[in-house]
Amino acid sequence: MAGEKSLFHIDELVIDGAPIAIEDSTAQITGAARSENTVVPSSQGDDYTSRKRVPTTVTFKLQFGANESVEDFSFVSDSQVVCRDKVNGKRALMPRCSFASLGVIGAGSVDVTLNVLAPIQWI
Repeated sequence: MAGEKSLFHIDELVIDGAPIAIEDSTAQITGAARSENTVVPSSQGDDYTSRKRVPTTVTFKLQFGANESVEDFSFVSDSQVVCRDKVNGKRALMPRCSFASLGVIGAGSVDVTLNVLAPIQWI
């Protein structure tokens, strides 16, 4: 089956049912595990680990054109975001997302970051 062994690549991003025009290969999810472990060195013997929470975010380069406005993204709150890989059909459903930041406008695609406030559902 095609795409069976392919890596997850975000081809499509949808916010509250509306497809968003993104630059190809720019959408990324960070902190998907929602935590990370670090080594705590021991003065003698075995070392240990410490677990801490990390924020989960989704970032992408928006193709900012005549149909987009700053308000469309700065007012994103408790919105559902879906990232989809068209090749293997896998989706990342993020049921609660809110606006985090919007990059520089006027030099092409615009960096957008959304905070993911609930665990990702992999479908």
